[in-house]
Amino acid sequence: MVDAAPFDSFSLLGRTALVTGSSRGLGAATARRLARAGCDVVITYRRQETAAQEVAAAVEAAGQRAWVQRCDMGEVDDIDALLVAVADSERGPGWLDIVVANAAATSFRPLLEAEPRHLERTFAISVTGFLRLVQRSMPLLEASGHGRVVAVSGADTVTWIPAHGILAAAKAAMESMVAYLACEVGERGVSVIGVNPGWIDGDSLHLMLGPFYEAAADVERRTHPMRQTMSPDDVAESVVALCTDAARLMSGSVVAADGAGVFAFCGRFITLSAEQALAGGAGVEDTAGAGAAPSVVRGTPPASA
Repeated sequence: MVDAAPFDSFSLLGRTALVTGSSRGLGAATARRLARAGCDVVITYRRQETAAQEVAAAVEAAGQRAWVQRCDMGEVDDIDALLVAVADSERGPGWLDIVVANAAATSFRPLLEAEPRHLERTFAISVTGFLRLVQRSMPLLEASGHGRVVAVSGADTVTWIPAHGILAAAKAAMESMVAYLACEVGERGVSVIGVNPGWIDGDSLHLMLGPFYEAAADVERRTHPMRQTMSPDDVAESVVALCTDAARLMSGSVVAADGAGVFAFCGRFITLSAEQALAGGAGVEDTAGAGAAPSVVRGTPPASA
C-alpha cells in the first residue's frame, strides 16, 4: 500500500476506496473522481454489470486499479461476501481506506399507501445494509490509519418531497447512525461523515419527474442561488473532498452539498410566483432571476400598498 504524503491532508494519492451503487449516477461519478484523485476503486452494482465495467474502465483510464463486485446492499450475505473479496489481495485490493455508502432504493409512494415490504426493502439498504457495511469494513479502515466513511443522504430528510416519506425515514436513520458511529470509532482512527446533496441532474430525477423533468430543470436553473442544476460530477467533487484527511473534523456531521438550494427553496418559490404574477406588468423591470422577494423587486409596490 502506498501512503499519501503525511504533510498533504488534501491528497488521496495511493488510497483505496469502495463505492457502493457505483454503476451509475452519483456513485459512478464519485468512483471516477476518486480515481482522478489517485485512488484505486472497488465498484459495486446490483444489476447493471455492463455499466459497472464501463466505470471500471474509466478508473483504469485514469491510471488506477479497479475491481467490480456484484452486491445487493439489501442482502447481508452479499455485503459479507463483498468485504471478504475486498480483503483478499488475490480477488481485491487487500486493504481499504475509504467507504462511500451511496447505494439506495425505495418505492416512491405516499406513506398512507406504503406496504410493509416497501419499508423493509428501503430500510434493509439504507439502515441495516449501511451498518453492516461499516461493521465489516471497520478492521480494514482501522488498519489504514486514516479510515473514512462517507454516507450519502438526501434532501428528503430536511424538506418535504412528494412520495419520499419511506426513503426520507431510512436516510434520517442513517444520518443518526453517522453521528453515533463517529463517537464509537473516532478513537480507532476512523471518521464518519454524511453528505446531503440537493437536486442531482441524473437518471433518478428523470424517472421520478417523467415528462415534467425539463420544465422542473428550467425552474431549478433560473431560481437556484447558483443559477444552475447540479450534475452527479458536481456533487462528486464534494463527496471526494470529504474523503480527504482535511475533512476529518467533520466526523459526525451531515454536510449539505447543494449550493444552498434547499435552504433557499421557499424564497425561490415566492420569487418565481411573483415573476409569473407580474409577467408583462407595467413598471416591472428585471424580475426574471432577480432572486428577491416581491417586496424588494425593483419597480414592485410593497405588499401593503
